[in-house]
Amino acid sequence: MVEVGPNEEGQAEFQQQQKQLQQQPGPQLAEQEEDEAMEGVTDSSEYVEVEMWIDLFLGRKGHEYFCEVDPDYITDRFNLINLQKTVSKFTQVVQYIVDDLDDMVLEGMSHQRLEQLENDARKFYGLIHARYIITVKGLQKMLAKYKSADFGRCPRVHCNFQPLLPVGLHDVPGIDCVKLYCPSCEDLYIPKSSRHSTIDGAYFGTSFPGMFLQ
Repeated sequence: MVEVGPNEEGQAEFQQQQKQLQQQPGPQLAEQEEDEAMEGVTDSSEYVEVEMWIDLFLGRKGHEYFCEVDPDYITDRFNLINLQKTVSKFTQVVQYIVDDLDDMVLEGMSHQRLEQLENDARKFYGLIHARYIITVKGLQKMLAKYKSADFGRCPRVHCNFQPLLPVGLHDVPGIDCVKLYCPSCEDLYIPKSSRHSTIDGAYFGTSFPGMFLQ
């Protein structure tokens, strides 16, 4: 397999982009600020549908490669072995992702702490996502995205628009961006869109294509 990955300069750029992304407010923070601005304007008797954190995460531009991880999988401690130290206040992060964190706790947090919680949640979801997509359910969800060519198609003429698969070159986050693997020519490609090239490769893991193509 020919690996066409970024050079050291590209990895440095990826790591810088990750730092910039972490400084951006998360979807729930932006939603909270909007709600505060609209306070007193909307009728309190009106029913307002609140989106779940996972739905908000998947709905963000650039997150098209991710599939939905079942909440039951996220809350199963067996699936979280060795992930406890990847984020601060691990239990709180898990509760936040599955929308089980008490509203009073969230309201008592500072803006800085909320940003940290959101960043930890994104990172943790990515890491648990890498494990989930090699389960039976995860593989089925990724198969549907693969058939729809959600990850793009190989640019080589002789590959006849072969759909690509996401893969990481490292299982440790913060090193390199996700790559796209072609099962036909077995080459690796960097995503064309800048939105996708900022996704951490560890969120898909090094073993996904091998498991998928078995």
